[in-house]
Amino acid sequence: MPFGRLIKSKLAEVQKLGLEIDMIAPDHGVIWRDDPGGIIQKYLDLADGKSELAVTLIYDTMWHSTERMTIPIMQGIKDEGVNCKVIKLRATPMSVAIKEFWKSRGCLVGSPTLNNLMFPSVAEFLTHLRGLRPTNRIMGAFGSYGWGGGAVKGAYEEFKKMKLETVEPGIQVLYKPSLEDESACYEFAKDFANKVKEYHKQFK
Repeated sequence: MPFGRLIKSKLAEVQKLGLEIDMIAPDHGVIWRDDPGGIIQKYLDLADGKSELAVTLIYDTMWHSTERMTIPIMQGIKDEGVNCKVIKLRATPMSVAIKEFWKSRGCLVGSPTLNNLMFPSVAEFLTHLRGLRPTNRIMGAFGSYGWGGGAVKGAYEEFKKMKLETVEPGIQVLYKPSLEDESACYEFAKDFANKVKEYHKQFK
């Protein structure tokens, strides 16, 4: 992302040359001596936006309410047989969060509301992501709020700017999630996981 089309055309040119490639030595990054053909295939997979049947939860939290929501959400996804990874933005380099997003067909973004907007680290993540122009992903959002919401709505607005598939309306809780809220999070996650499975079928 976002140079997939260019990469695919250039790799096609190289493949037409019929060269036996012993080593790949880029201007920056590691030098590949083992299995250069496998590395070329990896580049093609990246350029095609290939992903696994999995969901990544990418979130941040202010007073741990949004963080508590990740537990039943993760469980609901796993109970539908879909792998799930949880990424806390404050504890994770941006490059790792982007990589985990790329690896999964589905992504749930979690944010508390701060002044009727997304939490700054979540907004930063979505700004980075939008610049990479991702495709073929299905998105949803969750979060907590106090006197007024806004973060979940803001996340969906960003997903739509990126022209990504969405599962709406997402889920929000007021203050700390109650047992009923946790049950709703679990059911939301199960529904999201099933929609990811359906969406993923078209890319097999």
